[in-house]
Amino acid sequence: MGDSFEYLAARCDTAAAELMHEAENAKEILASCGYSNVDWPEWAAHKVSAATAARGYAAGLRAEAAERGPDARPDASRLAQAKRVALAAEMGGILVDSRPTAQRTAEQANALFGQADREAWEAGTHPSQQKAREIEATGVFMHVAETIDGVQQVPFWRLSDPADQATTHRTRENADTDEF
Repeated sequence: MGDSFEYLAARCDTAAAELMHEAENAKEILASCGYSNVDWPEWAAHKVSAATAARGYAAGLRAEAAERGPDARPDASRLAQAKRVALAAEMGGILVDSRPTAQRTAEQANALFGQADREAWEAGTHPSQQKAREIEATGVFMHVAETIDGVQQVPFWRLSDPADQATTHRTRENADTDEF
């Protein structure tokens, strides 16, 4: 069941409804979390974009399932991509990019620690690299790498409507305007 397009599409739709609820109540939600200085309209717009992407992806999964027939099983790579989209939608529209940390770990490997990470990284088979390939293959994520007050932040992928993906890198100099 968890490996069917219909199940994953339902997860996307359910999460999209929650994302829309968050968008519609952005000011209140952010204030209740202590983020009264956040640009709530921008935050809400990101939630709407993520919900739109999740719903569109769910529709695509259903269409593909209908085309393949009721007994067809999705291939492993397509299934992995669909799981990434569903998870991102359930996590507020964001997945962390763990590649920088994984790369540093691989680069600092020595004879006693981290050798497997180094070998996997160099071979392109590290789990962080695989995750990145799955996410990028979906076509519904925007990569965000921010700098706030000169400090590089943890990069992440934002689930977003492909129509909203005008930029792949942003630099922020003022943490007071951060939408998170």
